[in-house]
Amino acid sequence: MTLQAPRVSIVVPCRNEVARLPRTLAALSTFVVEAAYPVEVVIVVEPGQDATPDLARRAEAENPAFRAIIQAAQRGKGFAVKTGMLAATGDIVFFMDADLSVPLRFVDEFLPFFDQADVIFGSRRHPQSVIGQSQPFFRVASGRAFNLALRFCGVTQFRDTQCGFKAFRANAAKDVFSRLTVDGFGFDVEALAWAGALGYRLLERPVEWNDAPGTKVRALADGSRAFFEAVLAAKRARAENI
Repeated sequence: MTLQAPRVSIVVPCRNEVARLPRTLAALSTFVVEAAYPVEVVIVVEPGQDATPDLARRAEAENPAFRAIIQAAQRGKGFAVKTGMLAATGDIVFFMDADLSVPLRFVDEFLPFFDQADVIFGSRRHPQSVIGQSQPFFRVASGRAFNLALRFCGVTQFRDTQCGFKAFRANAAKDVFSRLTVDGFGFDVEALAWAGALGYRLLERPVEWNDAPGTKVRALADGSRAFFEAVLAAKRARAENI
């Protein structure tokens, strides 16, 4: 018996997530069973210092809807997401953070809007978004400064490019992520820039979002690098499609 081709793929990048991943895998397993459509889950693991790869392999062995991709080298969240998005086989491909800061029910809430858009992304700054557990003040302030700087440079018009909950039609996912050059945290900006430059319809949607302890982002070091990488990559994407 062959498995029905999945309609929805969920890509989850992770590294050193042994403390948080079991709860996420359990939630995803339940979601797969209860969904009204076929779902595949692609867990992309970057090398780290804990047993995250073992958890991903076990999930794959126990559930045919799960696939584990264990990266040979640590290159960054952007590269992990790119790997998963290009490997996914669904008609609609989501990527989301390993802590499930945005609840899984938003998969169902996003899907009806694909009659209006090719790329749908969550925004914590949307007026209808609900922030349950906020980030610490310094991370909120640095995130807003990051976005203001991006808009000042003309890189984006959106008020939140970094929410880790985005969805793409399969053709848009292949087109965008095959062109991605940023391996680190600035990849979201480049992905949205490519989507716009290639003529795909983008839609910003509200989400519920709760901060979870254990982030890998270093606000100053990672933020500075992400900003410069994102600005250069986004401008290059637009220049190549003028």
